[in-house]
Amino acid sequence: MLMEEIAVATRALVVQSRPDIADGLSAALAAVGVEALVVADGRAALSLVETWDPAVVLVDLSLPALDGWYVLAALGALPDRPLLVVRVEDASDAARAVILGADAWVDDDLHVVGAAGRLAAIAA
Repeated sequence: MLMEEIAVATRALVVQSRPDIADGLSAALAAVGVEALVVADGRAALSLVETWDPAVVLVDLSLPALDGWYVLAALGALPDRPLLVVRVEDASDAARAVILGADAWVDDDLHVVGAAGRLAAIAA
């Protein structure tokens, strides 16, 4: 899916500890009308989900403080949770992510943006 096809105006929380990837994801989301807020650790992500109310959360699994697996499990257990997108390394990561509540998983950072855009459009 081309990012130009994603026409949504919603919120995405980008949980990414690497500034280069976070900046790229943020810019790509902004380019398709998604307001993105970036946090670099799991504690901040869990706090912001309650106060900022994003429609989609893009979770890096390798995070400081609380790792992405913990964040995914905590958010996946919420009754009115945002849609969750993760980037995985292999099939075992993908299976674990789905069990913990991921709505979509991808193996490439730009595909994360595409998946988040689709889910945000569905959620809107």
